[in-house]
Amino acid sequence: MSKSNRLLVAGGGTGGHILAGIAVADEWIKQFEGQAQVLFVGAENGLETRLVPKYGYPLKVLRIGALNRVSLKTRATTMFLLPFSFLKALWIIVSFRPHAVLGVGGYASGPMVLLAHVCSTAFGYRTAILEQNSVAGFTNRMLGRFVHRVFCAFDDGKKSFNVAKVKVTGNPIRSSLKRLPASPIEPFTLFIFGGSQGALGINTMILDALPFLKDQGVHFIHQTGVKDFERVEQGYARAGVQGRIEKFIDDMGSCYAQASLVVCRSGASSLSELASVGRAAIFIPLPTAADNHQEVNARIYERAGASLVVPQGSMDGRAFADLILGFKKDPSRIRSIEEKITAFYRSDSAQAMVQDLRK
Repeated sequence: MSKSNRLLVAGGGTGGHILAGIAVADEWIKQFEGQAQVLFVGAENGLETRLVPKYGYPLKVLRIGALNRVSLKTRATTMFLLPFSFLKALWIIVSFRPHAVLGVGGYASGPMVLLAHVCSTAFGYRTAILEQNSVAGFTNRMLGRFVHRVFCAFDDGKKSFNVAKVKVTGNPIRSSLKRLPASPIEPFTLFIFGGSQGALGINTMILDALPFLKDQGVHFIHQTGVKDFERVEQGYARAGVQGRIEKFIDDMGSCYAQASLVVCRSGASSLSELASVGRAAIFIPLPTAADNHQEVNARIYERAGASLVVPQGSMDGRAFADLILGFKKDPSRIRSIEEKITAFYRSDSAQAMVQDLRK
C-alpha cells in the first residue's frame, strides 16, 4: 500500500475529539474506496482506548501527562515522560509512513503532531489540526503555529490562528446521524446527557427538578456517566419517577429520534450532532471548561435563536422544571429552535477536510 493512502489521526481524551477523528477516518476510507489505512494515536489511559477499537481502527498509545491547568507535580511528571513519548511518536511516524497527520485535540495530539511536523519536510506529508470550538484550546494554539493547515468548526475559531492557514469546515460528525423528522410532542421525552464522561452538574439539576416533573407526562432518557450512575438512579427512585437511565448510551441516533427536548453540555460534538439531527436543546455549559469555551459555543447558537443557555446552578429545581414544562406546553417554540439549529450543520465537513489532507 502506497504512502499516499495512509492517514494518522492523533488525539483524544473526550468523546467529541475521538468521534470527530472517526468521522474523518471514515471519509478517508470512503474516498479511497476502502484501499487505505488509518492509524489512531492516543493517550495510554484515554477514552480513545475504548472508543477507537469499537469503530474498527487500530490504535497506538503514548504515555502523556498534561501541562495546562494542572499541579506542579503533574507538570513535572509530564516533562519527564515527554522524551519517551517523542521517541515512540517518531517510531510510529517512521514505521507507518503517513501521507497526512491530523490532530483532533487533547494532550495526546501535542507531541505526535509537533514531531510529525518537524519530520514532514523529510518525509513529505501534510500536518493539520482540527479546532472544534469557537475558542482554541491550549494544545491547538501551540500546534497552530507549526502545522500546514488549521481546520475550524466555527468562524470565531480563526481568531486564534494565522488566517492564511485556516479553513472553516464545520465539525465532522458520524455519517449515521442524519436529519430527523420533527420531534415527537407526545409522549414528551426529555433526553439528558453530559458528554462521554457524564456531567454531575446536569445530573444534579435534573434530580432537583424531578419532584416538580413527576406526573407531568414527561418521559426520561438519561445518560449519567459511569461515576454518577448510582446516585442518579437512586434519585429517580426517591422521586418516584421512572426512566431509561444508562451509564453510557451508544445508540445516540435512536435517542435523538425519540427526544422532544434535549438537555446537555455544549461541547463541539454535541452542538454539531444536534444541528445535524435537528433537535431543540437547553445547553448547560461546563463552567470549568478551558477559556469558558462551552458557554462561548452555546451563546453563538442562542443568539441565532437555535438554543437556550442555562448556566449550571443558576436555577433551583422548581424553576428548571417550569422551564422544561414551558417547552412541553409550547410545541411551536420547539419547532422554531429545530429549524434554526439546522442552519449550523455542514454535511460536507469530513469530505472537505479529507480533500484538503490529500493534497
